[in-house]
Amino acid sequence: MSNKSKLYKLLALSQPFRIVRRFKKNEDGATAVEFAIVAGPFFLLVFAIIETSLLFFANQYIETVVDDVARLYRTGQLTNISTQSDLKQEMCRRVVALFDCNKLILQVDVSPKFSTLPPPPTSTDADSSGVYAPTERFPPYFCSKEVLQFTASYLWPIYANYSAPLVSDGLKDAALISVTAVVRTEGFADPAGATCPRP
Repeated sequence: MSNKSKLYKLLALSQPFRIVRRFKKNEDGATAVEFAIVAGPFFLLVFAIIETSLLFFANQYIETVVDDVARLYRTGQLTNISTQSDLKQEMCRRVVALFDCNKLILQVDVSPKFSTLPPPPTSTDADSSGVYAPTERFPPYFCSKEVLQFTASYLWPIYANYSAPLVSDGLKDAALISVTAVVRTEGFADPAGATCPRP
């Protein structure tokens, strides 16, 4: 018997070698090992899908609220709202879930015609460090038969969907929800002391 064969026989009788050989033949834990390999990417994908679904739901929710408030402006039913703070309170009364009302950014612009309205904010309005904070605007009064543009913006935090910042124009760990409604107000009574129609 050669030295190589003697060494192999000696190793075969050793305890560690027998354990390794037994482990090699046993396939009982193969499924658990395979799951451990794919579990990380799988759960990351699941959380990203859930987060993306919440983002779409939140966008639809705030779009409904903006449309409702714009409709009230169009019909002259929000004459009691005379400041930015009043408008934010009205929005917070309607946005009862998903959002932190203090982080809503509201802009209301009025104009005698559609062509002179300013463009609504976009994610490109963020500064070089990815901070999005456009100026909130609110007119001192509203006239009948004028064009009103109402925009609500919100930075939705991103945790699991790492592809979202790639399409959000540089916003850090967030996706921008921005909804704009443009309406022409109806022929309601103009407020006292207001210069209507606007020049």
